[in-house]
Amino acid sequence: MKLISLNVALFEANNSNLTEFLKQQKPDIICLQEVVREIEESVAPEYITKGPVDKATTDLKHSFYGPNSVMHNFDMEGFHGLENFHFDLGGLAEMGNYTKSRYEVVKGQNIFLENHFTYTTDRSNWPEEDYRAVLVTDLIIDKKPLRILNYHGIWTRGKLGNEKALAACKKINALALEAKGEVIICGDFNLFPDTPSMKLFETSFVSLVDQFKIKTTRPNTNELSNLDRNVVDYIFVSHRIKVNNFEVIQSDVSDHLPLVLDFEI
Repeated sequence: MKLISLNVALFEANNSNLTEFLKQQKPDIICLQEVVREIEESVAPEYITKGPVDKATTDLKHSFYGPNSVMHNFDMEGFHGLENFHFDLGGLAEMGNYTKSRYEVVKGQNIFLENHFTYTTDRSNWPEEDYRAVLVTDLIIDKKPLRILNYHGIWTRGKLGNEKALAACKKINALALEAKGEVIICGDFNLFPDTPSMKLFETSFVSLVDQFKIKTTRPNTNELSNLDRNVVDYIFVSHRIKVNNFEVIQSDVSDHLPLVLDFEI
């Protein structure tokens, strides 16, 4: 089975690249972050990702979408390598995590780890105040249970984390350990590998970015690409999952690189 985890880039008009990539890859499961679903018709179509993703993956019949928050526009100093960052969707839209599967989703949960879902466009206190959830989907594959936790992590400058990020990861770890079968934890955690938040998963799960010695999950255009290791995206698996292959694909599909796992349970 092939699973792809990817932050699809809220701030990029990359729908055509994204849909072409998914058609070529033919995944069995996709776990996406920063997926936009329009609320108002005025939202610029080039930034709407859920519809195009669905059209590119019509063979993935089972899905669960979990919005984290809503957005119209976003302004911030010193963000994404820009002195004054400005972004406008053209209308109100939801953004969140999205999991699609060839296999039956028997249970889905959108569990908030910071705040709760609310219709507000006020970002004046960001990143001190944000809205983050982990999308938990329980699948049945050949009568075997698989729990997938799809997460977009709390943003901190320098990707070093804080107490909120650590508390969120502890909750994700607990949700993973509750599973009755095998487990995959994936997503853009917005944290470097040597932070306490990421290290806590290593007691019970295998970090594939470590096992396969991945140096970066961001393209060369990223503002932190000068670092020896620029990894913020992860796939962790429970020990009994058979990993046939794992790779991070060099691609311009997003401002993150796709993580691709070939596995068996």
